[in-house]
Amino acid sequence: MVPRLCPPRRPLAWLLAGLGGLALVSLLAGGTGEELLAWALGPFLGGEGPPLPPDLPLPGPGAFLLPNAGACGPRAPFLLVLVASAPGHVAQRQAVRASWGGARRAGGQAVRTLFALGAPGSGEEQAQLEREAQRHGDLVQGRFADTYANLTLKTLLLLGWAAAHCPDAAFVAKVDDDVFLNLPALARHLAARPGPRPLYLGRVHWWVSPTRQPSHPHHVPASVYPAGAFPLYCSGTAYVLSREAAWRVLGATPHVPLVAPEDVYVGLCARWAGLAPTHSARVAGAAHYPLDPCCYGEVLFSVHQVGPRAMRAAWAMTEAEPGACSLLQRALGVLRCKGLALLEDLWGAGSQDAWAPS
Repeated sequence: MVPRLCPPRRPLAWLLAGLGGLALVSLLAGGTGEELLAWALGPFLGGEGPPLPPDLPLPGPGAFLLPNAGACGPRAPFLLVLVASAPGHVAQRQAVRASWGGARRAGGQAVRTLFALGAPGSGEEQAQLEREAQRHGDLVQGRFADTYANLTLKTLLLLGWAAAHCPDAAFVAKVDDDVFLNLPALARHLAARPGPRPLYLGRVHWWVSPTRQPSHPHHVPASVYPAGAFPLYCSGTAYVLSREAAWRVLGATPHVPLVAPEDVYVGLCARWAGLAPTHSARVAGAAHYPLDPCCYGEVLFSVHQVGPRAMRAAWAMTEAEPGACSLLQRALGVLRCKGLALLEDLWGAGSQDAWAPS
């Protein structure tokens, strides 16, 4: 059963409204406009937010090989981006750092990008990761084998890390390391949202049926999940959770059976917590999008299956051509970009790195 949120009793609502009015009068009388803005928007635009729920299941210190507990400081970002990566994906991580992931401000907001990964298969690989962590300061590593079967653990680790070590970030984005993220456009969109309602935003998958084939990596036995279709959920390539939504997902994990794949599991936790996903056509799916400055720089929030060379090329292109959309291109928006993706698919260009400049 999905829990229902009960409206506050009227006397309590009147009391809170009165206290809020007194605080507002006090700020108007003695504070600056900047203080008033921080007081009014602080919980929604980063900075100090509400305290963590006391019963939230957070990972303990023993859950990490590289905890990187101070990576969010000294002040929490508005948008924290956690990139799910693998130990051997050094080129992908470096491409993200050299492009959109290296930004500390985007769309007028503070942003921070970190990489989440598990344990490699050898001590030498672990030593290389520790050297990488010392050099860049942006790795968060869990104490579990980095395998495809453990992607759900990786997602829970990164959400738990965000709640434990960056609880004042207004939004948390989870993306794969082959995703080009349009941070300025995404940050502007999130900052313009009306009100503090919890948000679970991405490319929504509708009524996907569980895979019952035992040999399939996404095998879901009927004994674990008997229903014929999953609830709506956001594609794991890229999605955004507001602070409260991330906490609700974590709070649901003790009550939801572990179902693969990881994006389905997040969707199941969201449903248990009473969160409905919000679909955005600007979060791209698996289509191959050619390097178009309008699509990458303005229209789309994310593009999947972008290799390291293409990642750098896309960033250089969007940096060199800000405001690249014409009036007609802007009006056509996602429709035009999807048309380009369809043409790209018909031409059979394959991997995005196949046509990216060296």
